[in-house]
Parts: sequence; structure tokens; C-alpha cells
Amino acid sequence: MSDLYIDSDMLDRVRHNLRNIADLLGKPIRAMAEIDAKATGATELERRMGEFGGEWEYGISQMRRFAKGAAKTLETIEKQFDKLDVDLATELSKATKKK
Repeated sequence: MSDLYIDSDMLDRVRHNLRNIADLLGKPIRAMAEIDAKATGATELERRMGEFGGEWEYGISQMRRFAKGAAKTLETIEKQFDKLDVDLATELSKATKKK
């Protein structure tokens, strides 16, 4: 192999953590979607609680989406890096044999 190096254990840990974050966010997303503002009995409070739940549901959903995307991107980076490393080692080997 070549002298290029990437810490695959670290990438695995980060990717695992990001996937866990995405999984953990599922519960609060569902909880925010299930807010029953009608139980308050006050129209204005009901409206504001509905808005609050909707905004937080959206925000948490976005964080979950970004965590999943980051985990997938790290996987792609690792695969591409591994391919680059093999390609570089092959080319260096060919160049050494030509001398």
C-alpha cells in the first residue's frame, strides 16, 4: 500500500455515532408530532403549541436527516479513499518496475 492513511477505526466510530444520533432523534420527532394542543382548552395556547410542535418536529427531523447523510458520506469517503490507496499503490508498483 501507499503512504496515504486514514483512520478507519475513527471513521467507523463517528459513522456509528451519527447513525445512533439519527436513531435517537426518531423518538422526539414522533413525540413532537403527537402533541395534542387541544388539551389546553385555550385557543391561542393551542395554536402556539401546535406551531411549537411543528417547528421542533421539523428541526429535529432535519438534524436526523443530516446525521444520516453525514454517516453515508463518511462511508463513501472511506470507500473512495480505499480505492485511491489501492490505485496509488498499483501505480507506484508499476513505476518502480519500469526503473
